[in-house]
Amino acid sequence: MSNPIDGLLTKEQTDLIFENMSDGVLMVNEDGIITYMNSACAKLLHVSAPDVIRSSFTDLFLQNKKNRAFNKLFKNSMEKGQLTDKTTVKYTPTDAKDSSYLTIDISLMQQENTSIRRKEPFQGMIVLIEDVTDSQLLQQHDHDCAYIFAGLILCISIYLAAWSFCRFTLHIPLTTHDYTLMIEVITFVLFLEIAFCTSFSLREIGLIPNISRFRTNLKETLTTGMISCLVIILAKLILSLAGIKIKGYFIGGSLQGAYIYIFTAFIQEFLARGVIQKSVKSLLHVKYQKQLSIFLTSLLFSLMHLPFGFYFMLGAFLLSLALGAIFERQKDIWGCALLHWGCGYLAMCLFF
Repeated sequence: MSNPIDGLLTKEQTDLIFENMSDGVLMVNEDGIITYMNSACAKLLHVSAPDVIRSSFTDLFLQNKKNRAFNKLFKNSMEKGQLTDKTTVKYTPTDAKDSSYLTIDISLMQQENTSIRRKEPFQGMIVLIEDVTDSQLLQQHDHDCAYIFAGLILCISIYLAAWSFCRFTLHIPLTTHDYTLMIEVITFVLFLEIAFCTSFSLREIGLIPNISRFRTNLKETLTTGMISCLVIILAKLILSLAGIKIKGYFIGGSLQGAYIYIFTAFIQEFLARGVIQKSVKSLLHVKYQKQLSIFLTSLLFSLMHLPFGFYFMLGAFLLSLALGAIFERQKDIWGCALLHWGCGYLAMCLFF
């Protein structure tokens, strides 16, 4: 295949222009053999430019079954002679785990007319490739966060409406177990939403522990836990001396309750940190993004404790602030779940 701009520039000038482009440039001749590839294209496709020249484009790039859209785009052009508009596709190199998003513009060499399908045999193509991974991931991330947040608002609204209906309309006394079960159902629904309707990984939502920081995280969690427990005991002492009783009955203290609350604490931390705080932080594009996401998550988390009364809501809000800070430092929910379990169960034992 001849140089498409022969007669205008020398080969050295052409190569210099192509090598200084940020976009990838690829040329394939009528036999499907790669005749030119600039450095940007080699980097985008994860190959070495000198090694692939005079190699079959099909054998090199169209054998990976993970790249279905990528493969289909080029096969339509090379085998069927179809013209396509600029198309963004996902591309996963054979020897790499991370995928990228590439905008591909294919120009077929042979024709003057612009019909969709060509009867003439394939005579070669010039391909321009642009890396749009960052913008594509940002767009997908915002879409995922908005989707999760909409589901969260819907679930919490149903939760509060159900509590209000049972408490004030039907006059049905709900137990702590009932409230906990409702929160666990909400969490399960949101987990299914994340797993099947978004691109979030388990690491992004805090379910994969940070092994490299295990000892540091454990030390931080235990230190914060001891301080928090001392604050809870001090608060109980002050309220008792002031004659303020938060609840007139006692539900904590049993060994069975401690076992059950381990699961409850984990579920609630996944909901509060992995879902709410992660989504709020991703949606906010402000100066104090991290601090504001912790504050708003804590407000929402305390609202979910509305059935337990104002003082317990206040305690949940303060604890959530500490848990939010821990989550931002440790990047997983395991330390938060342990801290939630210890402080939350102590609060139930002392204040109910």
